[in-house]
Formats: sequence, C-alpha cells, structure tokens
Amino acid sequence: MAGPSAQAELPGLVEHAPAELIAFRQTDYDVPFWARDNSFAARWNAAGDPPTQYWALHPAAAWAEFLRQEEVTDEATVTLVRRAIWSCRVPRGAFVDLRDPETCVSYGVEPDALTAADWAPCQRLASRLRGEGCPGILSPSAALEGHTNLTIFGAKRAIDWGRRPTLRSQIPAAVVAAGSPPAGLLRRVARVPPRHPGSLF
Repeated sequence: MAGPSAQAELPGLVEHAPAELIAFRQTDYDVPFWARDNSFAARWNAAGDPPTQYWALHPAAAWAEFLRQEEVTDEATVTLVRRAIWSCRVPRGAFVDLRDPETCVSYGVEPDALTAADWAPCQRLASRLRGEGCPGILSPSAALEGHTNLTIFGAKRAIDWGRRPTLRSQIPAAVVAAGSPPAGLLRRVARVPPRHPGSLF
C-alpha cells in the first residue's frame, strides 16, 4: 500500500482524524469482512478483483441495499427477513470522497455514473484508485437517496470492538442488531435498473 506522500496527491481525500468513521453492513455470515478475491462483479469491483468491502454510513442504507439486491417488493416479505447488522470503526485513514461532483469530474467520472446501471465507469475508477494506494471511497448510495456508502479496498479482518488495530488489515467490528429492516424503508428504496438484476452498492 502506498505511503502518506502518495495518498496526499489524490484529489478529494477526506482525512478522518482524530475521529473515526462508523459504518454498517447487514449479513447472514458470521464475519463482516473477507480476504478472498471477489467472486462476482459489483459496482466497485470486477469479478476476480482484490477484496472489496461494502459498507454504509447508516444502517438504513445497509438494509436498503439488501432490499434492492434481493428485489423485495412487499412489506410481508420484509417482516420475514432476519439478518445481523454489523458496525465497524474505521481506523484513521484517508478516503476519496466522491460525493463531491468536482472530485468526480477530476477523476473523469460523471456524478450520475456513481448510481447508474452501468458499473463500468465505477469499476475502472476503483481499479485506478487501488493502484494509487487509496484505501477506499465514500460515494452516494444507489439504493437510498441522500445516504452514503463506504467501500473499503483490500483484505480485512474483524477484531474486537474495543481493541486498537495494530495492522492495516484489522478493523474493530461487532454485531449491533439482528432482525428485520425498519418499517417504511421499503417504499424509499430505489429499484434496480433493468441492466443489472442485482447490486452490491
């Protein structure tokens, strides 16, 4: 991974220090991160790309991504969902903030591409950012308008919430809730455009 001098040259960097970002994701696995290459394509990775971790800055956005991906369309189905919500404390670091339209343009990406059906512009940008040593990006949620997703590049491993990371691969994380998406969320979820039958952020 590139050092601080390389990261400082990336436009749109957001330094989160001394505070930490708190992020959320829903899952039915017993771990929130993975270390293997991605088996399937998603917005910020092609199949076979290095590990790409998808999170959101609010649990509602994490749930919205699930409802969108699974094409849930009725409240009766929502009440049957039982999944865990994980939270993580992202250690001090720098993330490219693509919520800023000027930053998008500086990378040659139109802001609308961040939530569009065509993932190719996002995948190309993600490949470039990985190569430049960027640890991850902040971007608008495609599933829930007005919310933000956090995509973290690289293999990660969860450690206890109260522990201090000693390696870049370690992120404090814990299950903070288990159950169903909140009532009323379904009607706010943006539906998947026809080009992609599912979405991972």
